[in-house]
Amino acid sequence: MNTASAPDCPTCAESSTSARPGRRLARRSLLAGLGAAPAAALLASCSDGSSEGGTADVPQVEYQQGSAKLEVELGPEIDGVPYPEGYVGPKARESEPFADGSRTFTITTRAVENFDPNTNVFSAYLEEKTGVKVEYSTVPRGDEGAPKVNAILAGGDLPDALMLGPEWMGGFTKSELYVYGQQGLFRPLDELIDRLAPQLAEVFEQNPDFRAAWTAPDGAMYAFPSVNQCYHCRSSHARTWVHTPSMEAAGFSEQPSTIEEFEAMLRGMKQANPEIAPLTGHKDDLPLALVSAAFLDIGIEKLRRDGDTIVYTPLDEKMREVFATMARWSKDGLVDPNAFTQNNDQLIRLAMNASGSRVGVVQGVSPGSFSTVEYEKPDARFREFTTLRPFTGPGGTAIIPWNDVPGAGSVGLVIPASTEDPETLIRWADFQLSLLSTLSMRLGPQDERWRWAEPGDTGIDDRPALYKKIELEGETPDNQTWEEHGVFNLGMDVRHGESVNEANSIEPGIYRAGRTYEEFRAPQEALFVMPYFDSSQAAEVGELRTNLDSTYVQNAVAMCLGTKDAESDADWDAYVAALNAAGAERYVEILTEADAASL
Repeated sequence: MNTASAPDCPTCAESSTSARPGRRLARRSLLAGLGAAPAAALLASCSDGSSEGGTADVPQVEYQQGSAKLEVELGPEIDGVPYPEGYVGPKARESEPFADGSRTFTITTRAVENFDPNTNVFSAYLEEKTGVKVEYSTVPRGDEGAPKVNAILAGGDLPDALMLGPEWMGGFTKSELYVYGQQGLFRPLDELIDRLAPQLAEVFEQNPDFRAAWTAPDGAMYAFPSVNQCYHCRSSHARTWVHTPSMEAAGFSEQPSTIEEFEAMLRGMKQANPEIAPLTGHKDDLPLALVSAAFLDIGIEKLRRDGDTIVYTPLDEKMREVFATMARWSKDGLVDPNAFTQNNDQLIRLAMNASGSRVGVVQGVSPGSFSTVEYEKPDARFREFTTLRPFTGPGGTAIIPWNDVPGAGSVGLVIPASTEDPETLIRWADFQLSLLSTLSMRLGPQDERWRWAEPGDTGIDDRPALYKKIELEGETPDNQTWEEHGVFNLGMDVRHGESVNEANSIEPGIYRAGRTYEEFRAPQEALFVMPYFDSSQAAEVGELRTNLDSTYVQNAVAMCLGTKDAESDADWDAYVAALNAAGAERYVEILTEADAASL
C-alpha cells in the first residue's frame, strides 16, 4: 500500500526585519523556547542574571555590512532552463571546483535513518562540484542529540563547522547563535560572506529584509542561512477541513458563511449520524482556530501587536466568547470531548472508521494530518475532506493570523572561531544555495531523479513548472539525498516550480487552501515576531512559555468543556489569575523590552 502523510512543514518558521547596511539593524526572530534546544544549559550558565536594557547596549561589531568587495562571480547561466514568467530565485549556472581536496574538513550534522553522509550520493556531488573534501560526524535530532551537541560545544574540540538544521531538528536558535557569538565561540561571517558568497548576495538582493533577519543585536551574522519560503505554512496553524459527505448529509450544499450557519451544520451532522464527532481534534492541536478567528485575531503563538502593544491573546476579553461558544456546543454534543485528550493516532482511527468517517470538522495542515493518504485509491477517504472556508462571527469577517515574516529560512552552517580555513567553507555553503545543488539535495541526481519541466507541466501554484521528478520503478534507493539540515535555497518559486500531479501529490491542495485563507489574513502590522534575546532573557522566556502553554491548555479545556464557566466573572477572573501566576505579565514584559531594543 502506498501511504503518505502530508508535509507538516516544520521548517516554515519565518523571521525578519529590515534596515539599511551600516545602520543599527532592526532584528527579530522566532524562538520556540530552549527546552529541547542544544546547549540550553550552557546558555543559562552564561547568564549574568540581569535582563535590564535587553540588547540595546550591546557593543556593535567593527565590520560594516556590505563594505567588502565581492571577489567571486556567479557562473554563466545554463541555457534551456524553463523558468516561469516572473521567476525569482536561484538560476542554474555553470560552476568549477574551487578547492583541490588537499584538506579534509570536519562537519557535524544530523543522523537520519538510512543516511550516511560520508557515502551519500549528494555528499559526493558536493565534493565533485566544489573540490571540498568533508568528513562528517552525526548527532541525533532534538532532545536525543542535545547532550551530544552540548558536549561538543563544552569540550573545546570543535569540528570545522556545524550543520544541525532548523530548530525543529534541535538546531540552534538565533538567540543561541548570538550568545555563542558574543562569547567568541562562533565566528561572525559578514566579511567572508560579502567577499565570497555571490549566491547569498543574490538572495539579499531579491529579499531585501533577509540579511537583517539574520543579523544579531551586535550587527553580525553568526550563521550562513538557508532560504526556506513556504506559502501554505503561513496559514497552516489555522487550517481546518470539513468532511464533505457529512456536510451534505447535514443539508448543506455549500459551506457555511457565518458562525450561526456553522453551528447549524454541526447540528445537522449530529442529527444525520449520531456516531459522528461534529467538531474534533487531538490534544496537541485544540480545535479552536476557526472559532477563535470568528471573534478575534488570536495571533501567531498566541501573540499579536496592537500598535506598540504586545498582546498575549489568551487574556483578550473576546476569548470569553470563544470559550462560551465552545462550552455551549460541547453541552449539546457538537464538540467531541475526546478532542482535548486523544492523540493523533486515535483521531486518524476516527476519520478512517471502516463504516465511514466519524470526523465532521477537524484542524490540520492537510488531510494527511488526520487520515491515511492513499494515492492509488480514487475513492480514498482523505479525498472526502475539503478545506473549510473561515466564517464570519459577531465582529464581522474572520481574522486568520498570517505567518508571513520576511527573511524566511533556517540555520544552514555555523563556523566556530577556531576553524582555520573559513573561506573555503563559506564558498562551499554558498554553492549549496544554487538551483542545481538545491534540487539535487532534495531529489537526487539530475536526469536520474529529476529533469527540467516540459511544456504542459504544471507547478504547485498552477504556473508552468520548472522541474519534474523522475519516478522510478521498484524501490527508491537509499542515501541519495539530504534532509533540510544543510544549506539550500527553497525560495517560493523554487518550491512551487515542481511539476506535480494531484493524483499523487497533496501539494496543490494545500496551496489552494492557503489561497482560500489568505483572503482573511490579519494585517501585517498585527504580526508579532520574537526578537533576539540575551542569555538571561532566553532562559526565562523558555521557562515562562512552557508554564504558560501548560496553564492555558488546562484552563482552556475546562472552559471549552464547561467545567468552568467563561460567562462567570469569578471563573474568568480565576482563569486570568492562573495565567498571570504562570508568568503572563512577566512574559509580555520581557518581550516588550527585547522588542524595543530591536528597533
